[in-house]
Amino acid sequence: MSTERTGMRTSTRALLAVTLLAGFYLLAAAIVAGLVWLNFELIVNTGRFSLGTAKIVLFSAAIAYPVVRVVFLTRRPRDDSHDGLPLTREEQPELWDRVDRIAAATGVRGPAEIRLVPQVNAGVYEETKLLGLIPGPRHLVIGAPLLIGLTEAELDSVLAHEFGHYANNDVRLAAATVAGRAAIGHTIATLHHGADQNVAERTSEIAAKNAAREARGRKARDTDAGNGGVERYLAKLFTLYAKLYFRVSESISRSQEYAADRHAARIAGRDATASALRRIPVLDAAQGFYLNSYATMGVGAGLLPLPGQFFGGLDRLLTDPERREELTGMGMELPDEQPDPYDSHPPIKQRVAAVEALPDTPGLPGLGEDRPALGLLRDPQRRLAELETLALIPEAAQMRRLDWPELVHEAMLAYAREEAEPVLRALTDSGLPGTAEAMLDALDAGRSAEIAGRLPQSQESAQATGRAAREFHRPLLRRALRALTVLALASQQQARWELSWSRPAALVLPGDTGERLPEALDAAVADVPDTAPLRALLAEAAAPADPQS
Repeated sequence: MSTERTGMRTSTRALLAVTLLAGFYLLAAAIVAGLVWLNFELIVNTGRFSLGTAKIVLFSAAIAYPVVRVVFLTRRPRDDSHDGLPLTREEQPELWDRVDRIAAATGVRGPAEIRLVPQVNAGVYEETKLLGLIPGPRHLVIGAPLLIGLTEAELDSVLAHEFGHYANNDVRLAAATVAGRAAIGHTIATLHHGADQNVAERTSEIAAKNAAREARGRKARDTDAGNGGVERYLAKLFTLYAKLYFRVSESISRSQEYAADRHAARIAGRDATASALRRIPVLDAAQGFYLNSYATMGVGAGLLPLPGQFFGGLDRLLTDPERREELTGMGMELPDEQPDPYDSHPPIKQRVAAVEALPDTPGLPGLGEDRPALGLLRDPQRRLAELETLALIPEAAQMRRLDWPELVHEAMLAYAREEAEPVLRALTDSGLPGTAEAMLDALDAGRSAEIAGRLPQSQESAQATGRAAREFHRPLLRRALRALTVLALASQQQARWELSWSRPAALVLPGDTGERLPEALDAAVADVPDTAPLRALLAEAAAPADPQS
């Protein structure tokens, strides 16, 4: 009885949300209709068309035009369910069999298409009509990071959750509320974007006018670019209505999430469902860190990992023992988020608690394996390489592909060259060759202030004199000399950056060079330079290797 009452309440609120969605469009239509009526009455009652009447008509048009253009004529954001790599039944029978079984166990119609996408995401989308009230073909998207980072059991729960959204009796109205949230949000964002463009255009116009005035010896006059005009005010008006709609539809969306979680626990098991919920935010964070710190680290130097590893290398990070321990801890310590009244999803900690409070359910027979979910794909490295071709920018096709150790070394070497660029310019501008030996010669010749003065530095450092100047210059010269030394050692293959999945890439130097280098650098930039220790290090690096060693 309690479940029935909950379902009735959800359906009632869904119907209310659909009514409010219709009201959003009625509000827009009422604004336009009111302005048309006002102008009609004004012209009819006055019986003439004066300059004042013309101004009112133009002002009304300025309000009505963005309402009609944005609310009724602007195309909505394109459904991205058709992006990604298609995974056909013929190529991936194991994955399709899994999906079909989960859809059948949920009691819903399965997808007509499965696509692999780069994001930490999974979803079932329908090509619906009439704001989701009329069903159509379904499409399933599965994020490659989920296949890489989840077990089969956890992936089962994710898929069961997505199909569970279609197992509720009020799914049609719920789909309409989701479509409504997207439509209203897009309308408001478009109005704000238009207002921002108005401000930018007005700012540019003011700058051009003031520049012309100053060129004629006159003072700049206008500096206020406004707030974006009528579109900004319309955005604020529709935002007020949107807040009401979102508050009403929020409980529907959250009820749907909890209900879908219960479906997932029944089909894939309670523990697998709770584990997946804990794991997905961690995967999202790991994916972002991996892409920024590893996959794209060599892009500036025109380098990428080997085909299939741009996305697939995430597995290396996840399986590193230290990283695995760190990520496991993140999954166990979920953040205490305050519920956002306008968020369609409940906080993840509340969802996990709700699932873990359910009775222990092992899931359906034949599902719930602990094997890596990537094993459901045939030839996964090839599929990931094909996904890269679709997802990466066209310029990626021209970049060199290296295995991870070489990629890390070459990328860090490129950064080292970039770091040394200022001192190389300073030496060249001083009439010296761009080498560590040339800088050591300059230090011995008492030209440290000259070299330091050509390096990028703060205004305070540039204006300092005497002892203060030497103290400011010392760290500048040390960093510059270290950059030159590292390049010199690398050119002699005596310095190499080594890959680590648990910490930043480390510069590895031969023998005791790493221990001797800091003292040698300190000595070279002292008030009375002693360049001999660093020259000795460089000479050892340049000496030919002993064939007997």
